[in-house]
Amino acid sequence: MKTKLTLLALTLGAAACGADEPGRVEVDRTPVDVVVAAPVTAPSVVTYAAEVTAERTADIATRMSGAVREVHADIGSRVRRGDRLVSLDARDVFARVGAARAAFDLAEKSHGRIERLAADGAASTQELDRSTAALEGARSALAEAEAQEAYAVVTAPFDGVVTARRVEPGDLASPGMPLFSMVDPATLKVVADLPAHLVGAVREGATVQVEVVGDATGSPVSARVSRVVPAVAGGGRTFRIEAVPSDALEGAYPGAYARLSLPSEGAGTRWIPADAVVERGQLTGIYTVEDDVLRLRWVRLGARRADAVELLSGPAGELRIVRNPEVGFTDGQPVGTARDESWTLAALAAGETNR
Repeated sequence: MKTKLTLLALTLGAAACGADEPGRVEVDRTPVDVVVAAPVTAPSVVTYAAEVTAERTADIATRMSGAVREVHADIGSRVRRGDRLVSLDARDVFARVGAARAAFDLAEKSHGRIERLAADGAASTQELDRSTAALEGARSALAEAEAQEAYAVVTAPFDGVVTARRVEPGDLASPGMPLFSMVDPATLKVVADLPAHLVGAVREGATVQVEVVGDATGSPVSARVSRVVPAVAGGGRTFRIEAVPSDALEGAYPGAYARLSLPSEGAGTRWIPADAVVERGQLTGIYTVEDDVLRLRWVRLGARRADAVELLSGPAGELRIVRNPEVGFTDGQPVGTARDESWTLAALAAGETNR
């Protein structure tokens, strides 16, 4: 009886391992046509945290006291040099200007009469000197009053964007009190603190790559190192460099976080088209063409830039990677034709290996 039960169990087990085994994927034997590309090796780089700043910034203040009569700009306003930002209620200043101008006119007329009398010998040299001094004093008083009148209107010192507004109509402005902050977007630069062991390795004029964190384009741009501070700061053991981008930084504004990438002495890294990546649950892989057959190879990926992804680990040697693999592809499926399509890292100015 025991022998019969054993034979029955073996029979059932063999049946369970047949073609209908749960989880088993039958290989599709239909040949498929694919487009393949080879990985591209890019120079190894290392990336450091940086910040976007501006070469030209300003806190705008007035040199006189007065109530704010009108505000002409707001946060985000683009202004040109000389544009009005704030007008102060300066009626007392205007009154002083009127009085000074009247005093100057009177002194000028009086001086003219004394000059004519002195030319006829009817006025002494001393009287002429006093008249001349009075005229110069009146001219200086008028110039001072007109200067105060000019302070009643606060204007933009350069072309730029208003980044802060600290005044409202009716506020009392006083000398030196910041009313606005401005920045010139054309003077943006990137500042980074680099580790001390790079002192001497990064010099003024060197080319680096910079990228704004969170920029939707994800495209780094070249930048020229404009300044190197040859001093290591305290506990952090870092030194500062500044780099000026050669092109506009998309999405950049002062205070934004950025990445600054430098060439590394390490070996280059392999990059593959992002459209070749296949995801199966928590696994990531790529299809390759080997001996006219599709092979699903599991890989580990790194940084992503534009339409490329860094290949940290995976199959070695020369690869023919399938681009845009279809959902129905299976490991071991025959390949009809495999059309090679070259691609470049033109959109990839720098990778990121410092994670």
